[in-house]
Amino acid sequence: MYFLNEINRIKNEKQKEKIMIFVDMDGVIADYRFGEGINIKSNKPGTYLDKRPIETTIKNLKILSKKDDVELFIISSCLFIEQANEKNQWLNKYANFFKKENRIFTIADNFESRKQLKVDKIKECISKNKNALTVLIDDTHEILFLAQEQLGELFVPMHVITLID
Repeated sequence: MYFLNEINRIKNEKQKEKIMIFVDMDGVIADYRFGEGINIKSNKPGTYLDKRPIETTIKNLKILSKKDDVELFIISSCLFIEQANEKNQWLNKYANFFKKENRIFTIADNFESRKQLKVDKIKECISKNKNALTVLIDDTHEILFLAQEQLGELFVPMHVITLID
């Protein structure tokens, strides 16, 4: 389990007792199919409810959710509030170990705003847990680079591929 070993190595290296892990949904724990952007942009009902769960990633995150020193968050972008509601239902079905109070959905109508909103929400959580190591798992390099630029040395960006052994 490369990812779990890597998280422990980083935690020990940074000498932190707690880790906050922020996980994107689309393309990380829920399949993102090429071309489905039309359904998302038109807010087609059921688009998020029908997504295939990515079992390997979910399994590794579930193991992490049982550790006392790890707090898991979902951080996911939406164009519409209805999409956030569907994502919440999806999480209840496939990844209910993500606590309801740790599910963060940002809503904005353009990609630049959604990227910054994600980073801002992580900043808010960091300000409440200044001594924690913070990890973002995402499939979008632009978001990972933006977060790394703004969040400092106690932030670790990780691409979703690190979750797959």
